[in-house]
Order: sequence, then structure tokens, then C-alpha cells
Amino acid sequence: MAKPWNLDDLEIVGYANVLKATMLPSVVPPVFRLKADAQRAFLPPYSFNAGFLCNATEVLQSELEELRDSREITLFDDAIPARAGFELWVDQSFQWHYQPLDEAEQKLRRIADEAIRNAEDVLRKGDLQQAQRLSGVAISADDRRVEPLAIKAAIGRIQGNKTGERLMAELAAPVLEERLFNLLVDDYCASRQQPTPAALASSPRRPMRGVARMPVAA
Repeated sequence: MAKPWNLDDLEIVGYANVLKATMLPSVVPPVFRLKADAQRAFLPPYSFNAGFLCNATEVLQSELEELRDSREITLFDDAIPARAGFELWVDQSFQWHYQPLDEAEQKLRRIADEAIRNAEDVLRKGDLQQAQRLSGVAISADDRRVEPLAIKAAIGRIQGNKTGERLMAELAAPVLEERLFNLLVDDYCASRQQPTPAALASSPRRPMRGVARMPVAA
């Protein structure tokens, strides 16, 4: 078994992924390095326990550079101190953030909220491609939300993609029973057919708002 390392003795030199714009925002697993020996680095998979990094794969600094060159990991220009209870994530501008877990989750929830609102708006206007993209942003930011799954399912139904619609229902199943999910999809499909801006203004609430915000069980 690999030796556990105190996070106070480690620094973060990058993350174990190379992201595309369609994958953002995204929580990413840090690549760690020993402060006292810059030649020793640690890659996932690993776990955290009481401020210690456990079961990480140890590699040499030269191996990190090889992984970077083969586009398997991303390395920072400068290292940052590792801290217990912090989350590393990358925003839609490819800017990384290292924050306390609750702050990171709050920021990602706000990104998801905004993306869902915008996806609903463009869906009503018939811009399915943009609605699809924004739903993907919302899922990346907070995969516990069912609204973006329902929007994607509605797009699948509109386009006659039954496989895509069924897949979204399966992904939502741990959160929302199929009957309620289908009602949500029905509402999203119907919202696209609203005829005038006046009609939209007369119904400001989002479809099945209370149901759609149910969190995934831990």
C-alpha cells in the first residue's frame, strides 16, 4: 500500500486531465508534488482521509512532463500549496480555481442555475443547438440537477431522437420517477411552441420548478 502523505507537505502542480471547452466548467483531480523533493509527484486515483493523501500513484517529475506532452495531464506554470477540504475546478474561460469545498460548490451551483435559465430561454425561442450546449454546461457544473437532462430529452423528442430521450430519462431516474420526468419534458416541449413574447411574459415560472430542483441522494 502506498504511503499516505500529509497535504501540508504537498503542493499542486496541475490536474490530471486536458479539458475541451465542451467539458467546462469541471472539477478536476489535482496532480500533487512533494514540497521537500520536487522530483516526487503523485497522480490519481487516490483518496483523502483526515488531511492525508492516500493510495496515490507516485511518479517522477520527468514522467509528469511526458504526460503533459502527450496531453494526458495539465501542468501549471507555478505550484500552489495543497490544502485539506479544498476543491480544484476549471471555469469556462479555462481559469482554474482552488477553493474551500463549500465555496466551490456554491459557485458551480450558480453557474448551473444561470445555464439552465439561459437554456430554457433559447429553447423557447427554438434554438435547439444553443439549448443543448447550455444544458451541457449546467450538467458539468452540477450533475445533480434534472432540468438540463429534461431539456436534452425535450430536444431529443423534438428531433425524433428516441434513444437520446430515453438515455436522459435513465440518467434522471435516481432523482425523479419516470412519470414526473416525462411531464417535465412535456412542459419543455410545449414551451417551445409558445406563440408570442407576451405569452412568455405571462408565465414566468419554469416548468415543474419545485420537482426539478430535487437533489440526487448521496
